[in-house]
Parts: sequence; structure tokens; C-alpha cells
Amino acid sequence: MNKLYALLARHNASLYLTMLAVFALMAYINGDKFLSAYNIGSMAYQLPIIGLLSVGMMISMLTGGINLSIIANANLNGIIIWQVLEFLTGPGRMKEAGTTAIVIAILAGFMVSGLVGLINGFLIAVFEIPDILVTLGTMTLIGGLNIVITRGYTITGFPASLNWIGNGQIYSIPVPILLFLLAVIITSVILYRTRFGFSLYMMGANATAARYSGVNLTRVIVAQYILSACFASLTSLVMIGQLNSIKSNYAESYLLVAVLASFLGGVDPLGGFGRIGGVLAATVILQIISSGLNLMRMDPFMITAMWGAIIIIIIFAKALTGVIKRHWQPTSQSGK
Repeated sequence: MNKLYALLARHNASLYLTMLAVFALMAYINGDKFLSAYNIGSMAYQLPIIGLLSVGMMISMLTGGINLSIIANANLNGIIIWQVLEFLTGPGRMKEAGTTAIVIAILAGFMVSGLVGLINGFLIAVFEIPDILVTLGTMTLIGGLNIVITRGYTITGFPASLNWIGNGQIYSIPVPILLFLLAVIITSVILYRTRFGFSLYMMGANATAARYSGVNLTRVIVAQYILSACFASLTSLVMIGQLNSIKSNYAESYLLVAVLASFLGGVDPLGGFGRIGGVLAATVILQIISSGLNLMRMDPFMITAMWGAIIIIIIFAKALTGVIKRHWQPTSQSGK
């Protein structure tokens, strides 16, 4: 156990050093534009979106799974909030919604997102359908429904008190950052201080051993995907506030970034290993890179291509390390 903690400390230390190096590089390339209060503030508001999605993705990967539907689910959550507010206030009067109506709409959004997580977990756990196929199917289904409901239009005009969640401040600290940190703290307690969290790691390490240890695999997987869906809902609230709108396909490119942050943060794609601290450090690194490249006016599609290349490099490096560990044997020096 002590060796495991030492490994975690070394890994996170390397991520923190990388974070400082990347920040210094982007500051050197972009100069005062990168270090300006406006850019730092902009990164503070953008980071929670990537961070919430990355932690939600990490949760689904702890048992060797993946949640490709997390972005589509986030957009569906926003659409449900819009429809409930329209129903409660009347067409075109959404801005007049009071606190009660907003709370009801948010709870409805969470319930629908949780239902998506329930369906994902049920199909994966009970019918043993590969997670990538299940979540790809729900992603496609939800994406199509989102377009049908909104007719492809951008929906705007949300109440100011709802937008405050995504763009407000408390003592000059962005509300999204506080929401993100609160969600991370609660999730850390769940993962590291509860039987459910222990079961997640145990399943990822050895599902057979977990089953013989009395872990209800079906219940854990279902709860895992519902928890991941909750992060989709939180992401939706931040996006609504920052954009004052919802659309069927907002933030689709962030799916790749969420997967990348999990890999870069040390989450094992086969399950059993991964810490929130590493994912947070990786998220900050990717946000710094994204902001720096945007200031350089790099083509957004080229940035997306770069994320994909980094994922391939990380996967290749992990595979190469595994091959070396399996086939390299030190020469015995006993008797000499």
C-alpha cells in the first residue's frame, strides 16, 4: 500500500511539474495576452466544463468502462430544463421564472439525466453489452432526440438567476469553479471513503474477485453510470449560464478532451486505477494548452486533431511500457 501511495505521489508530482512547464511555455509564446486578467478569468470560467466532464468520464472508466453519451446527456439536461420552464411560465416567458420553477426544472433535468445513466448501467450490467456499444447507442439516440426537440435551433432567454450558476461570482470567485470544487470534494468522499467507491476500484482490478467478495456488480455498475450522468447535469448548468442558451450539439468536441484528461491524469482504461487529483491536474494542463493555442489563433479543428494525436501517443506509451515489463527480465546475479 505504501508503494502505491508513493507511485501516486510521483505521478501527480510529474503532472504538477508539467502544468508549470506548460504554463510557462504558453506565457512565453503569447506574452502579456496570456497573463492578462481577462485570459486568466476566461480560463477560470472554462475549466469547470472540461473538469466536470473529465471527472464524470473518470468515474465510468474506473471499472474499465466508458461513457460516450455524457455530452449528449448534458445537452438533453439543458433541453429538459428549457421545456419545464416553458411549461411552468408559458411560451416566451422563461425569463420570468421564479426560484421554485427553476428548482423544479433543475430537478427534472437531473432526473432525466439520471434515467439515461440508469439505462446505460442496466444494459451494461444485466445484459453484459459492451459499454462502448451501449453508450454509443444512447449518445446517438439522445443526439437525435435533441435535434428533434429543438429542431436544430439555439434556445436562448434563460432566467438571470439560473445563468448565475454558470457566470456568477461569490467574493470575486467564479461560481462554476466553486461548484466544480464542491462536486469534486463530494465525489472524492464517495470514491475513497465509502464501500461503493472501494467496490468500483475492486471491480476494475478484478471483477471475478470482487464478485466472490460479495460485491453486487450489477448495483455498482448502475450506480456508477448514474453518478457519471450527474456530472453531465452539472456541466449543463454551467454551459447554460455561460452561453445563456442550449443547443442539441454544444461541446461535442469536449468528449475527446474528457477522455484525454482521464488518460493523461493516470486513469487506467482497463479499470482499477485512477485518482481525481491526477485528473484535475490533467484538466488544468489541457485548459492552459487550449487557451494558449486559441490566443495563437490556431485552427480549432487542428486543435481537435492534436487531442486525438495525444491520446494515441499516451495509449502507445502505456502499451510499450507493458510490453517492456512483460518481456524484460534482469539477469540473475546470484552466486557471483
